[in-house]
Formats: sequence, structure tokens, C-alpha cells
Amino acid sequence: MKTYWKRSVCPYDCPDECGLLIKTNGKRVFQVKGDPKHPVTKGFVCRKMNHYEKTIHNPDRILTPLKRIGKKGEGHFEPISWHEALENISDHWKQIVQQYGAQSILPYSYGGNEHTIQNKSGEAFFYRLGASNLERTICAKAKGEGYKQILGATQGTDPSAMENSDFIIIWGCNAAATYIHAYQNIVKAKKKGAHIVLIETYQTPVSSIADEIYLVKPGSDGALALCIAYYMKENHMLNYDFMKKYVYGWEEFLDSLDHYVPETLAEICGLESAQIEWLANTFSKAQHPSILIGSGLSRHGNGAMNVRCIIALQALSGALGDRFGGVIGELSTGYALNRDLASRPDWRLPNTRTINMNQIGDALCNLDPPIKSIYIYNVNPANTAPGQAKIITGLKREDLFTVVHERFMTDTARYADIILPADTSVEHSDLATPYGHPVLQRSYKVIDPLGEAKSNWDVFCLLAEYMGFEETMWKLSCEELADQIVDESPQLKQLWNEDAFTRYQNGYGVLLPADDPLHFKTPSGKIELINERLGREDRIPHYKGNYGGKYPLSLVSAPHVQTLNSTFTDRKDLIEKRGNMCLMIHPNDADERGIKDGNFVKAYNDHAEVIFKASVTEKVKQGSVIAEGVFQSGQSYNGLTVNALMSQKLTDYGNASTLNDNTIEIEKTKFE
Repeated sequence: MKTYWKRSVCPYDCPDECGLLIKTNGKRVFQVKGDPKHPVTKGFVCRKMNHYEKTIHNPDRILTPLKRIGKKGEGHFEPISWHEALENISDHWKQIVQQYGAQSILPYSYGGNEHTIQNKSGEAFFYRLGASNLERTICAKAKGEGYKQILGATQGTDPSAMENSDFIIIWGCNAAATYIHAYQNIVKAKKKGAHIVLIETYQTPVSSIADEIYLVKPGSDGALALCIAYYMKENHMLNYDFMKKYVYGWEEFLDSLDHYVPETLAEICGLESAQIEWLANTFSKAQHPSILIGSGLSRHGNGAMNVRCIIALQALSGALGDRFGGVIGELSTGYALNRDLASRPDWRLPNTRTINMNQIGDALCNLDPPIKSIYIYNVNPANTAPGQAKIITGLKREDLFTVVHERFMTDTARYADIILPADTSVEHSDLATPYGHPVLQRSYKVIDPLGEAKSNWDVFCLLAEYMGFEETMWKLSCEELADQIVDESPQLKQLWNEDAFTRYQNGYGVLLPADDPLHFKTPSGKIELINERLGREDRIPHYKGNYGGKYPLSLVSAPHVQTLNSTFTDRKDLIEKRGNMCLMIHPNDADERGIKDGNFVKAYNDHAEVIFKASVTEKVKQGSVIAEGVFQSGQSYNGLTVNALMSQKLTDYGNASTLNDNTIEIEKTKFE
């Protein structure tokens, strides 16, 4: 059959959602490459998506519904028909609703597919069912809350602005792994002479382009930002004209800085006071300073406050009104589409209980009344949620009816009663709304689903039929729902001219117009250094400690360039390049414990014991240990991975995860 190229877009939980070109004959995908006509990603894609066809046509894909025939966790299943699977699910749910109430059923999902319909339509189904609500906050909700507390609904700066910055701070962001096109913007700025500073807990791959590297203690970012602010104030390095016109509460904020003396707080950050003073001096002299804020620094008990303190620096410098500077890392395009038509929040019943996804282990084991059924899609909680050991205990419950919609036999799927085969992004249509650049793109199906795989949307429509739902929404095809969302998003035609709208409808990525950088979408119309809507203790940015713990080493979980959370662990080529499940340890910490590079080590705290291989390196700050990447249990040494060492505590605001706010001890161990 003749081959041809079709336009598509990456579906994964990454800020870029790169534009793709797919080589196909309508039945099979032969090649995937970047779309050179995408206005931001411009033909470049990451190493993971560069061979997406290996995922689409992976021989290990689940292509038929499966029913468990062994014990939970053993991974023994037999094929069944879709009718049998749907009848089994609906019968169980109807019995549960009658006996225990609909709130005994819980959906569990996140960003395995970020596109609007496949990501949001499950919310509509479970609102209609009356199931327990899921609070989806595992990633960067605290970061978003910290940002909103100062800037409200104001959009973050387009990353392309950094190409014209003269001073860039990459603050807690491994952009080489998680924000590759922003990384390319930084590389271009450096070639123009920009000075690059990396503030991190360890030397990530981004270190290669940094002129200065500041390794800080985990969770101390807010203290560092306030020390910089103090030094700028004391040395008259502030943009008073900007603050007087555009910043609410700046005088009170400056008055609050008197006790953030670098000499006093440097120990909290793990830096020398001279380092902080140099950073403040250089930052304040920049004409167009940019700060790229990552999500990792918000995954602490003080996460939202850390973000507020950092953003405050750009209010003092005036860069929040600069098209070539400002704050990068908090941008959304979802406002341009009426996504409520997919999620239907109007169907949400009042007084329905809400369960936080970061506390799923406790919810499965301890909740009263208990969860009797869980439906899992777009996520792999047995690998990615904190408190792994408790999650596994909960998933083993024989009285928990578990349905997993998946492409591969993940650790979570092994505990399912029913597995439903999921499709890939080229096997359905959808609407992409990236959160890392201002582009919208519509994608269309490239090939029919392989085997008996189905999209999230098609499965929810079938479940609605078997549950007896009569709403017309469930009679629509995915393309018809996408058309409805576009038709009922009148702001699109206000934002675009006719040519841009036509290009969007034809599957091209199209830029949204830039906002006025001096139009601040807050209640006061200004940058709000003082937020009167918060409690007295937090109305003003200040330093507060993270949770920490009783063990001597701070544990940080970091992304790996070869994988994306537990996604792509089906790709043997990427897994081989990623290597073993290692714990990065500073030489001094290793020497104190008699640990050599390559030794097996036992990492432990009150939650679990996990075996790693030691990677002894000076890239890590003494007192911290780093675990890069999310591993499947089969790639681990004792069946547990780094998330088993993490608590289910939540952040100060946003109820997000505290994945980087845990402590452990390590010791050399033997492993057979």
C-alpha cells in the first residue's frame, strides 16, 4: 500500500506537546518525526517520541480485554470479549451502587494522555455515576497555586522570550528532560551572550550549559529567594518605578525582609553568603532577566511558598512587565477551549466525597466507608504515586474490584480484575492544549485502533450504554465531540483570523496571541506581593521550612531523560540506555557508610526498604541523595521502587505531592 505523511501531536504529560508527522499507509505507522511547520517545536522531538512507532506496534501491547484467573499481582489473565468485559464491569458497579452507594466507586487518572477528550471525558462519566471525586494534584498543583497567589490568572512568559534574555536562572528544572524546547531557547540565548545560572539540588544534564551552578538543600529555595531580595533592598537595586505602578503591597513586603540576612540564612540553603550576594548583584544588573521555575521545588511541604518567594524577585526587578524576561514555567492554553463540554463539571453532585490521588494508599486501605471498586486509566499508580507499599497492599484486596484501561502489562495492571486494551494517540482524534507554549493543535486519527483496543472516549461511551445513561453526549463520536467543543469555543475566532482558524481545523499547530505583559489578571489588577485572601500567617511571602524528617539524608526523585515517569518503560532501547535503578550519593556520605560506587545499598525510612545500586558522584550535594527515573517492579531489586520511600503528606497549598520532601538512611547491603 502507498505510504503518506499525516500531521499529529504528542499526547504525553510534557509542556511541549510537539507537533508530529506520521508516515503511514493507513494501517500501520512506519516512522514518526517532528513537524517543521509547528510554530514552536519546529520539527524537533525528544528521543522518546523519535521512534513512537515502536510503542504503537510493540508486540507486548494488550490488544484484547482480559480477565484475571490467578491471584492479584501474579499477572495471570485470559482473553474475553468486549461484551463480557463490559457486562462484568456494569454488573459489579450496579451491585456496588445498590449495596454501598456510588461513592464506593473511585476513578483514578492523570496525564497519560493530556489531550482534552481522552483526558477529561472520564470525569464526565464518573460525575454522572455519582462516584467519589478524585483530586488530581500529584504533579505541579502547588507550583500553580504559588503562582496564582501573586499573579492570579496572568499567563506566564512564553519560553521563546528567553532567547532575548541576558540573564537566565534555571531554578529547579531539568529542562533537558522535561522542557526540551525551552532548553533550546536557553541554548540560543547563551550563544547571544546570556549568562546562565542553574539552581538545583544536583547537577542535572542542564549543568552543561550553565555558567554558574548553585546546589542548594532541598526545600530551601524560598529562603534563597528572600536572601536575594534582602540584598537587593539593602543595596538599592530595586525597580521602584515599576513597583509603585504595578505591584500591590511592595512596601510591606520590603519591610518584612529585614531578617533574611544572607550571612544568617546561607546555612539553610547550603551556600556561602558571598555566593548569594554575587547572584543578587548579577541578577539586579541584568536588563532582561528570566527565571525558569521547575515543578520539583514545589513538591515540598513549603512548595507553594517557595514559588511565591521566587516570583517576588521578578516583581522587585520589574521583569514581570518585560517581554524579554519574567517568569517561565506556568502557562496554559486550555482557556481557549470550552473543555467543560468534555468534563461536564455541571454533573458533579454536591456533597460527594473527594479523595486526593497522592493518598490513594491510605484510601484503599483505611477509608470508611471503603472503596469497593477503582477504575484506573491514563496513569500507573503502583509505580508513580507516593506510598508504594501501601498502594500494593490496597490493590491486593480481594474485595476491591479493579478495572485498568492500559496498553501494556504495567505493575498496576497486574492487580486488575479486568484489563481493557487502550489505544495510542494516532488511533483516535482529539484537541491538544499544551501547558508549555501558546499553541493549540487539533489532531486526527491516523490509523484504526490495533486489535480490539479502544480510546478512553469510546470506552466511556460503551460503559454509559451498559450503565443505562441516556444523555446525548454518549452517542457522539470523538470527532463529533471535538467539533462541538470547537464550535462552542467562540473565543477561538476572537483570538484568530479566519486563516489561522482554518489552519487549526486542518490539523496545524497555531499560535495564540500574546497577552500584554503589563495586564495582570488579579483582583487588584496588580502583581500581588501581599495576598489579602490568605490567612494572616501566609498573606506575605516568607520562609517556612519543609517537612523534612528524622533520617539524615534528603531524598529527591528526579526525571530521567530516557523516560517520562513510567511511560516508555515498554521501550527496551530506552530502558537499556537508562541503566540500573541507582541512588546518586555524594562521596563524603558514601565514605561515612563504607559504600563504594556500584555497591548495592538499602535505602530505608519508616515507609519501606528499597534496594538500589550506589552511584557515588560529586554531582550531588552532600546530605542529599537523588533517584532518577521511575522503574517498574521487574526492573527493581526487591520489588519496590523510590516511591515506596515517600510519604502521602500534601503541600502547603494545592494539596499536591511532597515527592521531594522525604528523608532516608542508607547502608551497604548484599543482594542476590
